[in-house]
Parts: sequence; C-alpha cells; structure tokens
Amino acid sequence: MNETVYKIRRAFLFPLLAIAVLLVLLFLLSLFNRQIWELIVLGILLFASLLAAVDMARKEIIINDRGLKIKKIFRSKEFGWPEITHLGVVVLKKKVYFLLTTTNGFYIFSNLFENHVSLAQTVAEKLGEEKVEPEVKAYLEHPLERLALIVMSWVAVAIIIATIILRVLEIRT
Repeated sequence: MNETVYKIRRAFLFPLLAIAVLLVLLFLLSLFNRQIWELIVLGILLFASLLAAVDMARKEIIINDRGLKIKKIFRSKEFGWPEITHLGVVVLKKKVYFLLTTTNGFYIFSNLFENHVSLAQTVAEKLGEEKVEPEVKAYLEHPLERLALIVMSWVAVAIIIATIILRVLEIRT
C-alpha cells in the first residue's frame, strides 16, 4: 500500500518553534523583573505559542489507496474514498483553503501544507470529476503560495530577539 504524508511547511514551522523557544527565554528573563502583569501576559503568550507550535508540528494528512487520514495533536480522523462527498476551494488573496466534505462532517486544509498542490490534486483524482468543484481544477492550474505568514513569523522572531536583548541590557544596568 502506497502512502503519501503531507505536513505543514518547514519554512513556517521553524519560525513558529523559534517563537516558542524565545518566549520561554523571555519568560525566564522576566522572572527577575518581578512584575506580575508581565509574567501573566508572557505566560499566556508562551502557552498559546507552545500549543500552536506542537499542533502545527504534529498535523499531517496521509493519503493511501483506501482513503485519507487527518492527524492532529490529540485526534485522528480516517476516511475512505467513498465517505468523501465533495472537494471545494476558497481563495482569499494568497490564503487558500480546501474544503473536504464527508459523510461525518467537513474538514479544512490550507496551502500551508508542503506540496499542497500535489495533495489537492491527488484528492481530486481519487474523488473523480463529479465530487470536485471546477474552482479546484482552476486553482490547480494556477496555484498560489502563502509566503506572507512565513515572513510575518520571522518578523515576530526578530521582535522577540530585540525584546530579549533590551531585557538583558536592562538587567545588567
């Protein structure tokens, strides 16, 4: 049985994981400052970023001959090809969301997945013409890449690094 695994792009995962690690460092540095509001805000940001980083790192879509499996951090859903009733797409500027409708509900995956064009094309081929919207076929001919989110993530890393540097200089003086 041939399986293909699709994960979130590494270009997005690396800055997301860096943000989480840098927030841990910033939180530890803030322990010396002893301002409770700062610790609370950093604690909330740290928790949210760690949760997002772990969720994104564990997210997978596995396609095989029998169907597809969507794995997330705490759950996994598996569908046979006959259970999938529809594949649609929504394009919002550079954000692309594929809507997979099944007999058990609907599921969304975006163009943040590595090789998302191959993923959508494989699903479309397995489903057949009658279950795939014409917009999906049009998108597959002219795919879009979502680079702005990756750039914004690296900007967030730079801002956190600058904050850490300022914090360290503040502690030394």
